[in-house]
Amino acid sequence: MAFITEPTVRLVSRTEVNWEAVSAFLEQEGVPPVPESIRAGDDESAAVVEISARVCYMSYGKGRRDIEEFINNLLSKGDGSVFEHVNYGFMMTGVSRAFTHELVRHRAGFAYSQRSQRFVNESEADFVIPPALAEDRPGTEKAREILESAIEDAQDTYRNLVSELYKALPQDEFEAQTDRRKAVRQAARAVLPNATETKIFVTANVRAWRHFIEMRGAAFADWEIRKVALMVLDILKEEAPLLFADFTTEDLPDGTRIANAKYSKV
Repeated sequence: MAFITEPTVRLVSRTEVNWEAVSAFLEQEGVPPVPESIRAGDDESAAVVEISARVCYMSYGKGRRDIEEFINNLLSKGDGSVFEHVNYGFMMTGVSRAFTHELVRHRAGFAYSQRSQRFVNESEADFVIPPALAEDRPGTEKAREILESAIEDAQDTYRNLVSELYKALPQDEFEAQTDRRKAVRQAARAVLPNATETKIFVTANVRAWRHFIEMRGAAFADWEIRKVALMVLDILKEEAPLLFADFTTEDLPDGTRIANAKYSKV
């Protein structure tokens, strides 16, 4: 068992452009070729937004030539639908079940694949320490001791429960050994706390990520999910600066950060 205090967030997938297909489309429609029509250049995330936005008015080669101005105009007007064409996928580890219970409430534009407690043995699971009980927060030593003791008891109970359930649920009641194993683990997981570490793959479009960051990066959000939201923002500001550059961050007196969006509710 390990007690985890910091999540890990990795960007593992992104949207790419098939430039040959785009060029063929522009040629078919008799509009200027890529350099003149798509001003986003090598920034493929912004290019996808530009390609999709310009098709609405067939404005290829016309209008705003500065891509930053073009994107900011869309954001300022709240034309969020075109941002749904760009997707980013993150692998999140070192996060708690409490975190994912909140995360999966974000539905529109999101897709999830999470470690299963029915299939995976949690006898040696790790656990996440809430940010409020981090070691660098003075005065929380006793509270952390209480938490760690409760977690250790819960894991011991899980192991004992698994052992007893294997005795209580004979193999001949199940068609396959895997079915028995699932039955045991799905019952035993009832004693595991929300602090149990989990891993989740999350994919969402830019509009959905912006909403997530705006909601979960706010001061009223749970500290753990806020920390993850700020980590996602840091990555996406580097990955797709034009689509997230309007977000700024602010340090709070308690040592945490919050995010603020210039263009809210896109």
